[in-house]
Amino acid sequence: MTAVRPLADATADVPDTYQHDLVSRIKPPSRRRRPVTRPADLVTVIGPTLSVANVIMQLSNPKVGYGVHESRVPRGNAIKRPTKRARTTGTFLAVALMGSDEDNAYIHEFVGRVHDQVYSTETSPVRYSANDSRLQLWVAVCLLKYFIDQYELIYGPLTEAEKQMVLTEAHPLGTALNVPRDKWPATYDELLVYWNSQLAELRIDEPVRQELRNLADLSFLEFRAGVVGTVAHKTLGGFLTYAINAGLPPEFRAMMGWTWTEDDARRYQSILAAMRVVDPVVAPLLRGIFRLNIVDLRVRRRLGIPVF
Repeated sequence: MTAVRPLADATADVPDTYQHDLVSRIKPPSRRRRPVTRPADLVTVIGPTLSVANVIMQLSNPKVGYGVHESRVPRGNAIKRPTKRARTTGTFLAVALMGSDEDNAYIHEFVGRVHDQVYSTETSPVRYSANDSRLQLWVAVCLLKYFIDQYELIYGPLTEAEKQMVLTEAHPLGTALNVPRDKWPATYDELLVYWNSQLAELRIDEPVRQELRNLADLSFLEFRAGVVGTVAHKTLGGFLTYAINAGLPPEFRAMMGWTWTEDDARRYQSILAAMRVVDPVVAPLLRGIFRLNIVDLRVRRRLGIPVF
C-alpha cells in the first residue's frame, strides 16, 4: 500500500493565492512593524476600503451571490438598508474577533433565524440555502482574508506563527454561523488547499455584478438619498471603486470586468505609504468601534431591542 503523504508535504508547493497579490510588491514599511498577538490586531486604517472588495469575493460564489441578490430579507441588504447592514456586519465581526462565548452563541442563534428565510425558489438560477455550512465556510474564509489582507498591505506578510495563531483563534468567523468547528481549516496549508479548490467554481453573473458595481461606486445612493446621494456618487464613487478594485485579487477583478495597471499599482503604493503614517492613530479607534459594537449588542439584548 502506498503511504499517504503528510499534509505539510502534500501542500508544500501549493501557491499562496490567499495572500493579496500586491503584498510581495509593496516596499516594507520603515517604521516598526506592529506585532500580531490576536486576530483583532489585524484591524487597520484601510479596513473600511477593503470591505466592499471582500463582499465581492464572498458573492463570487454564485450560490452566495444569488442568495444576497434574491434575498427576501430587505433589512439585511447593504443597498436597501446600508446603515443597518453596516451596524449588523460590524457587530458580527466584533463578536467573532473579540466577543465572549455567550455573545457568539447569541449571534449563532439569531443569524441562523435570519438565514432561515434566505433560500432559492423554483425560478432561482442556482439552488442555495443561506444556512448551508459549505456556503458559510466560504464567506467566513473570505472574512478572514479581509483581516489578513488589510494588515499585510500595511505592514507586510505575517509570520508563519502569526498565520497559524490568527487562523486558529478566528474560527468564530465560521462557527458563529453554521460551520462546525472540525470543518474550519486546522492549518494554514489546509486553508490554502481549500481556497485554491474554490477558485475554479467562482463566477459573478450580470445581475449580481451590476448590484456590486452600484454598491462600489455609490450609485445606489441616488435612489436612497436623492440629491445628496447623487453628489456622493459623483464625487466619491470613482475613488471608492478604485480603492475597492485595489483590494481585489486578479481573479475577482476579472469577474467584475475591471482592469488594473502598473500606474494603478504605483498610485496605490503611495496611498498605502500615507496610510501607514496614520494607522497607529486610526487603528485603535477602529478597534474601539468594534468594542462599542459589542456593548451595543449587550445593551440591545438587555433592553429587548432587536439586534438584527
